[in-house]
Amino acid sequence: MNSWKGNRIGVFILAAVLVMAGLPSGSIAAAAAYGRGIEAGLADAARAAEGMAAGTAAAPEQGVKVETKTITKSLPGALIKAEYPHVSRLKHRSVQRKLNAFFKARAEAFVERSVKEAKQSQPSPSGNKYEFLGNFKVTYNQNGILSLYEQTYAYTGGAHGNSYREGLTFRLEDGKLLTLDELLRANPDYRQIVDPAIAQQFQQTPGYFGTFKTVGQNPSYYVKNQGVVIFFPLYEYLPYVNGFPEFYFPFSQLLPAGANPFDFTGR
Repeated sequence: MNSWKGNRIGVFILAAVLVMAGLPSGSIAAAAAYGRGIEAGLADAARAAEGMAAGTAAAPEQGVKVETKTITKSLPGALIKAEYPHVSRLKHRSVQRKLNAFFKARAEAFVERSVKEAKQSQPSPSGNKYEFLGNFKVTYNQNGILSLYEQTYAYTGGAHGNSYREGLTFRLEDGKLLTLDELLRANPDYRQIVDPAIAQQFQQTPGYFGTFKTVGQNPSYYVKNQGVVIFFPLYEYLPYVNGFPEFYFPFSQLLPAGANPFDFTGR
């Protein structure tokens, strides 16, 4: 902040010198405006630096580095592309290798299935090129937890393709894939909260098929912000146009006060 104040004084000294030099009024005005711009920029920079310092002090534990790897296959009449995560900067290298092997194997299996389906289905009745696409989205990456969902898309003719989604949440200490029951272990009865809430929202949604009872024994989910998103496949409870039904629940609604879903030290 002291350097900003010093630069501010220097800006106005410059303007005064220009006036004494007898420069045209237009040039003086331009110089003054330029000086004000510098002052504003310095002030913004100072505020940004203060904000960064404050944010760093209160920031949660940082996550791992996640990059995108790609496998591409091109066949006559078909495009196959799988994007998958590759992690680095983990504390335990053995866990890092385990996760990267897991992600790569899933991507390779998707490509292999897609190649087989493309060859069996060709030629396309409509003449349109088949598409098999896989990608992912990281939804939480801090506090020793990596959560994401992988989504695949296959178009083999018809009005539209079909998509499939799978949520994956890992404990980075040992690479364990966590079920929702394990994450919400502080409240084994969490279904008594989510089941009626989801049923109510479904009943208020046009086109609902009317068949939801419970999230079941192994709900599909991913971590987001300070809670979890429970989701369902296409067509299971709603028409295709509605996409993947998603329901967000904060941890504060699902767990007892003070419970930390990411703290496994007492397990």
